[in-house]
Amino acid sequence: MDAGEIRGVRELFDSAEREPDPRRKCAALEEALDLIDGWLQDETGSPENRALVRNLRRSNARRLLVQLVSMRDVHFDVWFSYLSLLFFRLGPEVRVLLNEDEGVRTAYEAFLGLWGPEATRALLGILAEPSNPS
Repeated sequence: MDAGEIRGVRELFDSAEREPDPRRKCAALEEALDLIDGWLQDETGSPENRALVRNLRRSNARRLLVQLVSMRDVHFDVWFSYLSLLFFRLGPEVRVLLNEDEGVRTAYEAFLGLWGPEATRALLGILAEPSNPS
């Protein structure tokens, strides 16, 4: 991974953040995460670049979480795609963010209020799991 590739992933994340269509937004986020995950699995990257990529992943997890809790009127299949990204792909980062950032945690709890009790219990369970982001 070189500076140009890292810049390209940043642009993907920025593009996803500006994308008004939730399906295209989610697809761009998945593409960026696929690239990041591939780089993190590659042991040949410099420690500085690996740290930069981990930070890029975490900062965009924060951005995605903040966006998700403020979204309204999104189809269930799109919600599921976002929730899959956040809790299966970015779960460790999300747990750390929810434990560290009171503002994000408050927004997350308000978001939970939109769901039924079963979904709320499942989403709250994410906070109970140990945090160990890569």
